[in-house]
Amino acid sequence: MNKANNDSIANLVLRLVIITVCAGLILGLVYAVTKEPIEQNNIQKATEARQAVLSAAQEFRQIALDGIDYDHEKYADIKEVYEGTADGQTVGYTYSIVTRGYKAGLTLTIGISSDGKVTGVEITAHDETPGLGANATDPEWLEQFKETDGPLVVAKSPTGAANEVQALTGATITSKGVANAVNLVREFGEQYLGKGA
Repeated sequence: MNKANNDSIANLVLRLVIITVCAGLILGLVYAVTKEPIEQNNIQKATEARQAVLSAAQEFRQIALDGIDYDHEKYADIKEVYEGTADGQTVGYTYSIVTRGYKAGLTLTIGISSDGKVTGVEITAHDETPGLGANATDPEWLEQFKETDGPLVVAKSPTGAANEVQALTGATITSKGVANAVNLVREFGEQYLGKGA
């Protein structure tokens, strides 16, 4: 290898290093500038989801899960619990849960009233199949969960049984994922926060 080739390779390596360092600095700057607005946007979305699923609440107070002695393995999908109050009285609880539908990462906010009834279900993030499991975000389909007050069962063909929800066409696994999430948070509330939690 001659000196010209060595100089050419060294020059290319130096240029690549400079470009990489500059790109890293620019990405770091963009991250620093956008981090706070993204966090504020996520907080706002979570607040709106809590208000949507427990509309009777005027204020929400986060419950410290580390202050509750519960089965961490069984309830690992539950990420946050908020107590909803109105005029100083508890009206229910909201739960943020990340579970599995057809794919992992099915994120829901679920409201349960003080008398143990579902007040709402919102899917806040998912990676379900478009046209199938993604239809779980349809407000009409989610409406069937409201006012249920016991363990839910998913049916492909509804029979009219109590606490039965109809599966989405072609998305039974996603439907069961949502129903299982509702069942899990209701059970958690009854076990660790009191009847209607």
